[in-house]
Amino acid sequence: MQAFKNILIPTDFSPAAWNAVQLGSSMAKPGYTDITLLHVFPSSAKFDSRKGELDIKDLNTIDEIKVQMDAFCMDLHSQYKVSYHPLILGGAVQQEICQHIQENDFDLVIIGVNSNGVDNNPGSHTSDIISNCHAPVLVVPNGLINAKTLVA
Repeated sequence: MQAFKNILIPTDFSPAAWNAVQLGSSMAKPGYTDITLLHVFPSSAKFDSRKGELDIKDLNTIDEIKVQMDAFCMDLHSQYKVSYHPLILGGAVQQEICQHIQENDFDLVIIGVNSNGVDNNPGSHTSDIISNCHAPVLVVPNGLINAKTLVA
């Protein structure tokens, strides 16, 4: 089986998202696979069509998250030897994720099932991404015991 070249993993920093990051990292081939970790900051500016740009407060928060994501990606790279690309966007979560998928050539999107960790029913963002984005989507369940067993 050939390794995936470009993987997108949306993250809200929840345990479900961490499961997706671990699985995607385990599936990746060092020196071949690029993983984009995408966090969408739910900015109020994107929800109000009358505003043309992000609020300065939102931009500052996005910059702070970017610094944390850069460090996170460096840590992941040292562990998995895969190229990670952090990306922070502001706006409506599923719309921004779907737009990013449409604008880029991803072989696979890996997303955690939901953020509440109660069950394995996909949350609304996950369901919208599966329904509206034209890319293969792998949904990772809560309580993933061993990501390597799924990839072996």
